Amino acid sequence: MPSPLYFGPADRPLFGWLHGVARPARLGLVVCSPFGYEAVCAHRALRHFAAAAAQVGVPALRFDYDGTGDSAGDDRDPDRVGAWIRSIGHAADALRRTSGVERVCLLGVRLGALLAAQAALGRDDYEGLIAVAPVTSGKAYARELKALQMATATEPAPEDLAVAVEGDEALGFLIAPETKAALSAQDLLKLDRAPARAVLILDRSDLPSGEKWAAHLSAQGVAVEREILPGYVEMMLDADKTSVPEPMIAAAQRWLQARQGAGTRAMPHVAQVARAALPEVVETAVSVDDDHPLAGILAEPATARRSGEALVLLNAGGVHHIGPNRLWVSLARRWAAAGHVVLRCDLSGVGDSAPRPDEPENAIYTAHAARDIEATVAWVRRQRGVERVSLIGLCSGAYHAFKAAAAGAAIDGVVCINPLVFFYEPEASARVAHSTSESSRYLKSARDLGAWKKLLRGEVHFRQMVRVFVRRGSGLVDGLRKEVLRRLGVRLEEDLAAELRAIDERGIALRFVFAGDDPGLPLLRTQGGATVERLREQGRLSIEIIPRAGHTFTAAWAQAALVALLGKHFG
Repeated sequence: MPSPLYFGPADRPLFGWLHGVARPARLGLVVCSPFGYEAVCAHRALRHFAAAAAQVGVPALRFDYDGTGDSAGDDRDPDRVGAWIRSIGHAADALRRTSGVERVCLLGVRLGALLAAQAALGRDDYEGLIAVAPVTSGKAYARELKALQMATATEPAPEDLAVAVEGDEALGFLIAPETKAALSAQDLLKLDRAPARAVLILDRSDLPSGEKWAAHLSAQGVAVEREILPGYVEMMLDADKTSVPEPMIAAAQRWLQARQGAGTRAMPHVAQVARAALPEVVETAVSVDDDHPLAGILAEPATARRSGEALVLLNAGGVHHIGPNRLWVSLARRWAAAGHVVLRCDLSGVGDSAPRPDEPENAIYTAHAARDIEATVAWVRRQRGVERVSLIGLCSGAYHAFKAAAAGAAIDGVVCINPLVFFYEPEASARVAHSTSESSRYLKSARDLGAWKKLLRGEVHFRQMVRVFVRRGSGLVDGLRKEVLRRLGVRLEEDLAAELRAIDERGIALRFVFAGDDPGLPLLRTQGGATVERLREQGRLSIEIIPRAGHTFTAAWAQAALVALLGKHFG
């Protein structure tokens, strides 16, 4: 298992995972991630690249640049490109210190390859460079990010939620003007020095682009190997759909093994620091659940008076514990500075937590999530002695948080942000939200028995209703059917209203947040029936809506609106 560690400047600590080896090694590997949304998608693949290196005796350190991931800072800080390049140097120093390697190789994916090449220019202890689908021109890359952002077609902010953004939005992240200018100045084809004596280019098979750089390196006397391999596109799918690029990993592993050699230094005994002091907050890398370790980052107040409340932030789909658009990091640090204890934790099989023996990796809706959440809540209560614990989740995280509350988890509150389903079936659930939204224009309220009378009188299009009704997983019609059965006193096997009542009876504060027309909202109303409105009227269930925000709050204004809304509850 890899070990978490903080390293680098004391006032700007960086975070990483060390994949160690059992014997002395001459060569080590530093894994340099891509930027922003690509880094979120590629997180799983980077872990496999590092693990594959360790399998052949090459210790590897994968890490987050300054202002990204679990490291200090954010993308609004100055000198981003310079800080990222310096971060690679700090990672190489940390790898040599903790593993005793004599030489270091760099592996960079996309923008990480460009940054790694720049970082290697100033040092003489780098053995080589592995560039995966490399970005060779920062200017072209900045144009690509702008085009992708335009293609996302995010909704404009409502007038009362508009925020000023200094820079370009890039799929949930920010490119400040200074960052864009610094990126545009980077061009690997204009480097007059070689970044390393040996370079392996693993080009993407769909759009290979490394041929000119390979020729440039060869002219500089570099031993260049270039392979065009499949796997890049699948590696960059959404985090819950991403797959591991096995051919690329195998090629990198072979290349490292050929240069490995035997280590001559004794392995050092260096204590790895798993705790970092940030402004107003202390963060600790923790392992939750003794039976099956779950990776997490615990944020606690450094100086503020403790509130006695713990907040547990769950995975959103396959996104690891930084959360969508790194929102969980900024929220955790904000709330910890206000006095709360905040745990960002990966459920088993997601992010940096290994799957349980009987489950696959990256399984999002898994029955083990309930056990993971129960163990996490027990751990934070036991370790920090908090009085109250609340769960917060988005999408699948909202589903798991809600199910944990319904199952009797020892929690005091739950915030469900954009849940897509309330009863998960692998094949049917993807259709639930669609059919619910599609059909809501026919019958607006699951508790309105008059709607059924309209249907019988022919005032609702019967053929369309039948088509929706027979489609398994139709949230609206299923909700209508269940509401009728509830009124007839029939006990239901899958009953959202019963779960809502059970949560309410346990005194758990239940809050829902929806992004405008997100399909989970009509699903809640139809499947929950009259119970939803009754609990709302009694002030025991809240539904808050952020119009046009998008399912994962990609736009900067939507992120700001979500932070402000949650801030009303947690400070």
